[in-house]
Amino acid sequence: MARVHKIRMGFSNAYLIQDKADFVLVDAGHSNRARVFSQYLEKHGISPGQIKLIVITHVHFDHVGSLKQIKKLCGCPVAIHEKEALLLRKGLLVLPPGTNLFAKTASCLGRKFATRLMTFEAVEPDILCSKDRSLESFGICGRIISTPGHTDGSLSVLLATGEAFVGDLAANYLPFGLGPICPPFAVNVPELFKSWERLLSAGATKIFPAHGRPFPAELLSRRLLS
Repeated sequence: MARVHKIRMGFSNAYLIQDKADFVLVDAGHSNRARVFSQYLEKHGISPGQIKLIVITHVHFDHVGSLKQIKKLCGCPVAIHEKEALLLRKGLLVLPPGTNLFAKTASCLGRKFATRLMTFEAVEPDILCSKDRSLESFGICGRIISTPGHTDGSLSVLLATGEAFVGDLAANYLPFGLGPICPPFAVNVPELFKSWERLLSAGATKIFPAHGRPFPAELLSRRLLS
């Protein structure tokens, strides 16, 4: 059974999925967090060379900010959806629309006053995903699946045991388990809900969001029915 390492990388979580001696990293956090990542590896006795793949759920600054340095450290390929490839190659900043009044205002202000804190270094992706892709060749019993909604090219990693690493497809960052489950930003909310349904149909039992704590997948079902 895989072991999950949660690494706080700024205000976004990165996840190291471990199966025996092999690792797959999901997302690369905010900029200037490569040292935090390296220190985590050293503390837990993990060699950078054990990381066989980096999966980027989507190309937003808080998920790819330290990708260039981490890729160099680990020497492994980077997988993203083909729709996100140009953004990563050129280091393009994209801010999605909000799904509520507060987020809509924040998104509007972000576009107007985008700062250096939101930029990231361009990285050449190695694996472009347009359909499901097994992770067996990287030592992990699971697969990469397309889960659009937050962005058109969002990806999730779903393990055979039901753990789903979903980036910003869902969220859970308020205290006392108050959620929210629906993320504050998304380009297509109906498509996002379809991706929730796909994860549930594919056997997801526990959701690991980039922002906040893991939660039971059944909360997605409840939200869909509300």
